[in-house]
Amino acid sequence: MMIHALFDASDLERTGTMKKVIPAILALLLVLLFASCNAAANEPAAPTVSAPVSTPSATAEPTVQLPNPIVEVEGPADFSDLGFVITAHQQADSANYSIIDGKIAQVIFTLDGQTFTYRGAATTEDISGVYETFDPEPQSLYLEGPGFKITVSVKTIDGGTKGALAEWAYEDIRYSFYTPDQTDYESLTDVLLPIIYYDLPFAACCG
Repeated sequence: MMIHALFDASDLERTGTMKKVIPAILALLLVLLFASCNAAANEPAAPTVSAPVSTPSATAEPTVQLPNPIVEVEGPADFSDLGFVITAHQQADSANYSIIDGKIAQVIFTLDGQTFTYRGAATTEDISGVYETFDPEPQSLYLEGPGFKITVSVKTIDGGTKGALAEWAYEDIRYSFYTPDQTDYESLTDVLLPIIYYDLPFAACCG
C-alpha cells in the first residue's frame, strides 16, 4: 500500500509539473510564431520585374518620307517651265514623259522594239545617267539649222552590242540620248536626227 501510494504521489507530481510546463511551451511557441510573422511582415518586398515597355523618345523626330525624284507628266507641254521642250520620236510605239529632280526633262519611248531615253536640262553636268565603259573613239555629227549649230558626240558600248549614247548642247541646255539595245552609229542617228530637227528649231525660236 505504501508503494502504491508513492507511485500515486509521483504521478500527481508529474501531472502537476506537466500542467505547468505545457502552457509555458505553448506560450513560447506563440511568442516565436508572433516574432516570425512580425519579421516577415517587416521584410522589404521583393521588387516586381515586368517586361520593358517601349515608349517613344522625347527627342525622337518624326519619320520623313523622301519625295520621289521622278514625277510623271502628261507630255512635252509640261516641260515648258524648264525653258525648253523635248519630244519622243513621232513614230514611237509608246512614250512616257517625266521630270527628274524638278529640272531634268525625260522622255522614254520605244520604237521598232528598241527603248530610248531622251533627256534635257539647263546644266553643264552629265545628265545621261549612263555609267558604262564606252569605246575609245566617239564619232561626231555636225548639225546646222535655222538658228542653231551643234555637234553631236556618239559613243558606243562594246562596239554597239550593248547600246550607245549621244550627247550635245544647245546654248545652256544639255541633251542626252541613250539606248541599251544593240545599235550602231548610223542606226542611232537615224532615230535621233528627226527628233533634233523637231525640237531644236522650237528652242531656237522660243528660247
